[in-house]
Amino acid sequence: MMHALLLLLALALTAGAAGADASWRLPLSVKEKALEQNIRERHNILGLYPSQVEVPLDGRPVDNSTLGIGNIAHSVCWTANYLAGCSFRYAFLKQSGAPQEEVDAALRRADEVFEAVYRCQLVTGVRGLQARGYAIGHGESYEERWDAQTRDEWHQGAGEFGDLRWRGDPSHHNYSDASHGLIQYYTLAAQGKQKDRAREAIDALVSYWVDNDLNIHKLDRTRPPVPILGMTDGKTLNTRVMMAIAGAKYGHYATGKAKFRKVYDDLIAQYGVRGLQSFRGGRDWDDAEHVLCHLEALFRIEEDPELLAAYRVVLDAIWKQHVTDGQSLFTYIYFGSAPDAPDREKPLQDALYSLQTWPTDMTLMPRMNSIRDDLTPPYPVYAAAWDNEYIWKGNLLGADGWLSRTVTDVAVPAEDPVVLYAIDEAGHLYQSRDGGSTAAGWRPIDPGLPSPARAIAAGARVREVYAACDDGFYLSTTGGYGWRRLPVPNDGGRPVDIDVDPANPRIIYVATTKGVHRSVDFGEEFLGNKWETLTDGLPAASVASFAVALGDPGRVYAVLDGVTFTRRLDEEAWRRGGAIGLGQYTETYPWLAVDPSNPDRAFAGAKIAYRDMGTRSLLQETTDGGLTWSNDMASIYRRLATVGFAGLLASLVPGEVSHLVIDPRNPKTIYATGERGVSMSTDGGATWTESSAGLDIPVARSVFAPRNSQWLFAGTPAGLFLSKDGGENWDNAHLVLQFEKNTRREIGGAAFIDAYWRGRYYGFIDEEAAGRPFADSGEGARATTPGG
Repeated sequence: MMHALLLLLALALTAGAAGADASWRLPLSVKEKALEQNIRERHNILGLYPSQVEVPLDGRPVDNSTLGIGNIAHSVCWTANYLAGCSFRYAFLKQSGAPQEEVDAALRRADEVFEAVYRCQLVTGVRGLQARGYAIGHGESYEERWDAQTRDEWHQGAGEFGDLRWRGDPSHHNYSDASHGLIQYYTLAAQGKQKDRAREAIDALVSYWVDNDLNIHKLDRTRPPVPILGMTDGKTLNTRVMMAIAGAKYGHYATGKAKFRKVYDDLIAQYGVRGLQSFRGGRDWDDAEHVLCHLEALFRIEEDPELLAAYRVVLDAIWKQHVTDGQSLFTYIYFGSAPDAPDREKPLQDALYSLQTWPTDMTLMPRMNSIRDDLTPPYPVYAAAWDNEYIWKGNLLGADGWLSRTVTDVAVPAEDPVVLYAIDEAGHLYQSRDGGSTAAGWRPIDPGLPSPARAIAAGARVREVYAACDDGFYLSTTGGYGWRRLPVPNDGGRPVDIDVDPANPRIIYVATTKGVHRSVDFGEEFLGNKWETLTDGLPAASVASFAVALGDPGRVYAVLDGVTFTRRLDEEAWRRGGAIGLGQYTETYPWLAVDPSNPDRAFAGAKIAYRDMGTRSLLQETTDGGLTWSNDMASIYRRLATVGFAGLLASLVPGEVSHLVIDPRNPKTIYATGERGVSMSTDGGATWTESSAGLDIPVARSVFAPRNSQWLFAGTPAGLFLSKDGGENWDNAHLVLQFEKNTRREIGGAAFIDAYWRGRYYGFIDEEAAGRPFADSGEGARATTPGG
């Protein structure tokens, strides 16, 4: 194991300029040991395998108690699949003449995992009723804390299982996975008394639906049961019926009981299995995985040639739907069960490639392959969109996975630029005290806020933070540990923005969808207690937006039904300015970007989508406080007459611009969101370049240049990134928001182990292939560098 870890470290240190994890290049045998060790350390509840677990950012061990977060609801399924892999590991090592200590260790592990699967029945106290999984300890589970609809499905074990809290409401898939995992263990690994225990586990599990008219009852029998056959016309064989047929066969094979044989024969007769000529397999990866695993076991234990021929029809039909998917498990099961099948070379090459490109770091991170030109499906597993915790139930052809929630606002206090505040699109508020250098450095600071936050501002001191929330405006003078609501006048609008006057931090400006308000400076102890309205006297409008440009004297902008109105903060009167956009020809963006160094300068934007030119953006600039705007209709017509349509297109910004900011230190530098990162202009918007170096996913949804920071920030589908050199290069700010707040979850490597040991058992992976690191040239090579 030490050798594997040293090799992993060496590969990580030589991973390349982008710092990408190169552990996918490790030899298969080394990865298997690393993934197995990870399972034992993190994905292990008395042998039960919760695939997805929350990994503490501070390096503490994973919490598999009732206080922790893991996907208990699917753990009996994943554990049963893992049990199959453990059983094939033992069978291969035994038949290959491996050292006895390795064989014995493999058997002990298979026994341990079997006991976890069986415990999912025993913990319920009802023979054959299977829990979806269990956690160690007492008290409410994560679903109960979240007030999920399934909160009533959790129960405390009794007797010897009194220290386990189990999740009920089993599905037919739970019974299907458990039965095939148990039969693999029974036929490949179980010895002595463990064989007897496996027989009893199979008997109880299958009896639970065989004895109940093919229904899976809940613990509360007043609730509707789950029919083992699902939706069926009663005559057409489908994947769910195949699962039931296999389960009945396992029951009879292990116990010899006539009731199982009767159900088996009845289902075969009812659904016309004998003489079967065709089967509709479909593209469902989940059911395909179930049925392929069942067929593999059926080919081992069924002796009737007519039934074996029918099962081959089902096997071929399912394989036909997935032959190009690169699914290692599917491939090894198919060719292991049908050794005479033709066209083996390419699928086996793809199957090996999927294992060769499997990472040892299985942390769930955003994946967006739809914008990449260097990868083609089936994707290498290090870049695949893991849309299912057990990857073979997912789709290696899917381009994009779970993306990060976008950061929608960033603020930095004047006192210390290393302290960062950020909001995500769900309205959660975070603080970093280390400049975003670590994930553990971010903490949520919104427990005291009664509604989601939509905008933030930072005051002069690090402890001062302001939030515009859905139900009002709030102030914290304790760094988010406590909040108080600001008594802003109720104008009937929705809170939109909040800012602090940099020249006088005791003055606060807020904007709603109806107007702008300013606090009156009565001293620090009365901060935000008294307010005045700045937007009285404006005409009524159906669509209104507002922006405050702070400065000396500062200015308020109002855009009412597409027309600009403006007033200086040292004057009372409003003046009507120019129109924004090009009327019916464009869609005006909702933002107005003001120049932090010049209140009379601002940018507006509009989206244009015309025929086959794609989406482009028109930027308009004012330098006189909104009285006139560049790129108005008259100037567009003049440009069209002078340079033609091609010249006009060249003056537009490609793609959408959902966010734009002006550099507070250099007003000629402008940053905008872009389809390939951040678009950057250093000549006031005349020309643009793309800035994406260092972005894990080169797409920007938001961009920020806080006045109290020298850094630039970008909200991307891969999380928050920052630039310390004006957008030339980007670094990860470690705020990746996929699950609860800024947490990280990983999935275990049981799917790798399940497929790898089948590959060894059936002879598709020999010693040389198992011990060879991945090289760019050679078998299965289709990609070079991970990322995106």
